[in-house]
Amino acid sequence: MSNERVILCGGVSDAGLPRLEQEPVRLRMWGPHKNVDLHIEDISRPLFHDIPSQFLDLVEVATYVYCADQAVTRGGSDVEGAGGNWRRKLYFRIPVRNPDLWNGPAVLGILQETLSFVSEDEYYLEFEGLRDGPALQQYLKFSEDASALVPREEVVLFSGGVDSLGGAVDEAIVHKRKVALVTHKPTQKLSRRHRRLCELLAERAGDAKPIHFPVIINKAKSLGREYTQRTRSFLYASLGATIAQMLGLSRIRFYENGVVSLNLPLAPQVVGARATRTTHPRALRDFAKLLGALAGRPFAVENPFVLKTKADVVDLIAKAGCGETIRYSTSCTHTWEITRLHTHCGACSQCIDRRFAVLAAGQADTDPGEAYKVDLLVGERAEGEPRTMLASYVETASAVSRMSAMEFFSRYGEVSRIVRHLDGSPDANAIEVFKLYQKHAKQVTGVVEAAIARHASAILKRELPASCLVRLVCDSATLVGPGIAVPPAAATRPPATMGDNVFRQTGGHWQVRYAGGKDWILEPSKGAAYLHILLSHPRTVFSAVDLAYQVAKVPQKYALGSAGEGSDEDALVAYREKYRELAEDMEKAEANNDEAEQDRIRREKEWLAEHVKKDLGFGGRLRKHADDRERLRKSFRAAIRRVLAEIAKYDKLMAAHLAPPRLTCGNKPCYDPHDHIEWDT
Repeated sequence: MSNERVILCGGVSDAGLPRLEQEPVRLRMWGPHKNVDLHIEDISRPLFHDIPSQFLDLVEVATYVYCADQAVTRGGSDVEGAGGNWRRKLYFRIPVRNPDLWNGPAVLGILQETLSFVSEDEYYLEFEGLRDGPALQQYLKFSEDASALVPREEVVLFSGGVDSLGGAVDEAIVHKRKVALVTHKPTQKLSRRHRRLCELLAERAGDAKPIHFPVIINKAKSLGREYTQRTRSFLYASLGATIAQMLGLSRIRFYENGVVSLNLPLAPQVVGARATRTTHPRALRDFAKLLGALAGRPFAVENPFVLKTKADVVDLIAKAGCGETIRYSTSCTHTWEITRLHTHCGACSQCIDRRFAVLAAGQADTDPGEAYKVDLLVGERAEGEPRTMLASYVETASAVSRMSAMEFFSRYGEVSRIVRHLDGSPDANAIEVFKLYQKHAKQVTGVVEAAIARHASAILKRELPASCLVRLVCDSATLVGPGIAVPPAAATRPPATMGDNVFRQTGGHWQVRYAGGKDWILEPSKGAAYLHILLSHPRTVFSAVDLAYQVAKVPQKYALGSAGEGSDEDALVAYREKYRELAEDMEKAEANNDEAEQDRIRREKEWLAEHVKKDLGFGGRLRKHADDRERLRKSFRAAIRRVLAEIAKYDKLMAAHLAPPRLTCGNKPCYDPHDHIEWDT
């Protein structure tokens, strides 16, 4: 495969690694043939002290990963093959000071999973011992800034974009916290803009003046072949955590708006590795696990803006009296196109997000339109991706703005996976995510509607370019409402018929309704899965083993995946008990000479044995434990209690209906409605 590469770091050999068509990528941060240079600037000498060697390893590992991410192309900007052709398989061999730690299960597994998730590539890492490696001082450039001696309360990752600027404003200006800003500078083109941002923040922060740590990575030009840089957040997290270690802190904060962070595909052209997962809630949780394993203590990685739109962030900056700073922030990913006149290309997804946010927040004066090479609303756009991405972005926003919660969750089933990685109730979080996307969608459509009204005369006279956004919208054949286009697949459909009593899956969620009341959304859980089986089979007596076994066999049917509550342990107990029951059933079938039943039982036992063997979490053996049944009953009852408590938050009448004697959860779980109630399941 052309997208498979071996990455050799620090002069290691390639012995034992896959032999591929292309030569290995060789990265060196010191010694002969050095082609990667790392510097953390403006470190105060009194601040500096030695950090655990595993964090020095971390800085080097993250730098190697980041440089390799850019050195191995994803194959171009093919939109039709969006995602599939972009995924790479990367084999790393890296020298470290603590090879046993890095090769150990607590670090290696989570590291490979995290990198693979963030970039949607396959990562395989192997670590060997480093001899005579550089000390941390080699990477530091010292400063005598006295303000750096003030104790810091937070470490904030500061890219210089609108969202991280909003985070710095919120921390230092609004809440007067003393923060350290860690900035990765991928190009010197942004140095002047970053400097000006820091000056403006310092002027407004007073005694809470932030200290700023720029990090510069220079690499050979031949290593710059891919611009997507999906592992940049891993580099950021690693640098931020290392600075936090120096400051005696155990938390870092990313600031990124929720629409970008949660990564639902609002434009088909931005999918797979091309859609950022840099601050996805799962990625941040994984970063925290990895950093905690390295630090030997809990380490937090947070995104306080996860439920804000970018327009909300712009509004926060303006209300804090920092509107002037917006023009010095940089969101564009095409940094090689930046000029003094045009600081933003206006065509990439980040520029589109930014401009919509600024206009929706009423801050056009703080972010001059002439800074964009292509105007968002009336600028002529090239054929292909620049045009289709913007049109699709607006079409999707139009569709989302009119969706009910049920339609939204049905369209974006991945919400059920996202909310498991957010703090708080998954059900409440799901509703907050829906509100977030509705708000963003209405902000986008509001900007377009205002533009159409403002340019109505020019639109009628065909004075605007045919490829500009307002013309694309107005000339669309699928107009719905006041000049907003809707993709045919997302156009309004007749609502599905719904009975008075509903407990059915839609997308990755449960749609619930009782006694003709208002329908609502319930997040996936084991308790919900058990309840669905019981409601689907009224007056049928089950055992806890039967119910747990049914759910364990097809967790994907109930949107549980591997993230269900205690899924491995409960499933294993259910498998053991089911295996024992099958053995008893086999004795009866043999006694009755029932060959058909014997064949069925054999197939079921074979399935059980094979399934357990494949699942590493189960260890592959079905040993009986005396208390299996009681453990499973307790787990079942606890799961039902949790789901009933969740139901009571939304529909107390339904919760009351599902109380004993109608729903029993003892040794023989059963749902008996005691009257003529039929559930749509």
